[in-house]
Amino acid sequence: MKKGKVVPVAIFLLLGSFLLAEVQWLQYRTSERAREIVGGSSQYMRPHSEKLGSEKIPETKQDDPVFFQWRTPMDSAGFRWIMLDKQHKYGLCDTLYLDSDGDGRLDDETKIKGRQSSQYEVEFNQVPMTFDSEDGPITYHLNISFRSYDERSTYMYAYTGCWYEGKVTLAGKETRCVLVDYNCNGAFDDKSADFNSDRILTGPEERSHQGYVGNYLELNDKLYRLNIARDGAFVELTDASDVAYGTLTMPKSITTLTAGGLNGMFERTVKDGKVSLPEGRYRVMSWNIERADDKGAKWQLSGTGFRKEKDFDVQKETPFDLDVGEPVFSKLEARVRNGVYSFNQSLVGKSGERISLTKAGRRIPAPKVHVKNKNGTYDRTFTLEYG
Repeated sequence: MKKGKVVPVAIFLLLGSFLLAEVQWLQYRTSERAREIVGGSSQYMRPHSEKLGSEKIPETKQDDPVFFQWRTPMDSAGFRWIMLDKQHKYGLCDTLYLDSDGDGRLDDETKIKGRQSSQYEVEFNQVPMTFDSEDGPITYHLNISFRSYDERSTYMYAYTGCWYEGKVTLAGKETRCVLVDYNCNGAFDDKSADFNSDRILTGPEERSHQGYVGNYLELNDKLYRLNIARDGAFVELTDASDVAYGTLTMPKSITTLTAGGLNGMFERTVKDGKVSLPEGRYRVMSWNIERADDKGAKWQLSGTGFRKEKDFDVQKETPFDLDVGEPVFSKLEARVRNGVYSFNQSLVGKSGERISLTKAGRRIPAPKVHVKNKNGTYDRTFTLEYG
């Protein structure tokens, strides 16, 4: 009887130890150069028509300070107030107040002095704030850029000034893991079918692999279910070997394919025109065709920028035929304005995707355009320019 009672307890303890081993804690890092170090996008803000009352703001130098709202799901209000003031009558706003504690007031905040980096731009680096959670306050940092060219062109960019980083260990293998709040809204676990998700980087710093935060993560050739703490403090990876896969078929000329969605991002080497993906809805992120010419030079044709209406479902029982690759089309546009003609040439794919063509990793020379009028009095050839 005693042995019968001990055995299930022992099994429970072993199972509990295994599950706890899959929770990987990361360390909070911050830098004025966070975007250069780990990447990231930005949050664009225009001056907000709503303003805080005078009883909630500090005494200002100008009569009409500028207000912004930084949007974040980490605050119950859905945003944090930002106010800009300036110390002198002329010039750009150079003083910032941010509702760092989420109490809806700015009169209890410390003013932050900016650094004017150009005639039209002021930088505010390492702007700190806290979010409330069940486990206590959570620290977060922003890097903010204010730009004003005139009254109609005044706006602000917020860039994440922090990330989480550490080592994760799975099946005895240790690897570096980095979480990036890519869309700069204060959370680190955002998934998106439109690729506006947060990012997870794995592998050594000098050759780290960047993935999109989603339901799954492929690591060391194995699929895991991915759970990320909202504040980025930890990742939890559990075995996903029970997930069903479906098949994508495509032209055999396709060399590599990258697709993504709520499941995450998956890069595949195409073999005999086929790849497999976990069941779910996807959008092509890129396809590539690589060939060598008769002199051995490597050429690469790539397609990116697929629209939402081209999303597709991967199902276990039904292979999906993906219509990507050749042929691609050359598109020439001609415009005339005030007697001045302009031309633009581009390559487009069958689904309207953007096409790039490189040789040995470099973009090939821009094509030429030959312009000739009806009577032949004007006959010139121009070389188009990139950019």
